[in-house]
Amino acid sequence: MTQNIAIIGSNHSGEVFYNEMTRLKRKGVNVVCVYNRTGLDLNSMAETAGIKRLSIEEIVDLGENLDVIFDLSGDTEIRAELRKTLFSSHNQHTVIAPESVAQVMWAMISDEQLPGSDGKLGY
Repeated sequence: MTQNIAIIGSNHSGEVFYNEMTRLKRKGVNVVCVYNRTGLDLNSMAETAGIKRLSIEEIVDLGENLDVIFDLSGDTEIRAELRKTLFSSHNQHTVIAPESVAQVMWAMISDEQLPGSDGKLGY
């Protein structure tokens, strides 16, 4: 079963998480898009791989074509915008996985610590 995911990241952890998730394609993880307001590395990595760079609204509008949004932004404004946009869209399919969930997943796939976490894991 394929899981279509989006990655929102504005720090190094978003880039590292993106790299690992793209390696899991053979296991059914499909990175369909990214959003990165501030950093250029994630944007250029996605562009090189042919993965769309979308706004938060465009990501949410993917509806049933997107299963999970991983928020590794560490940014409370982005988190609030994401929650508000998802709620107002009436998208009942897509879920938001906060950075704490991404860190649990990271622990399962890597022996190293997910870099760049600023400790703001709440949602």
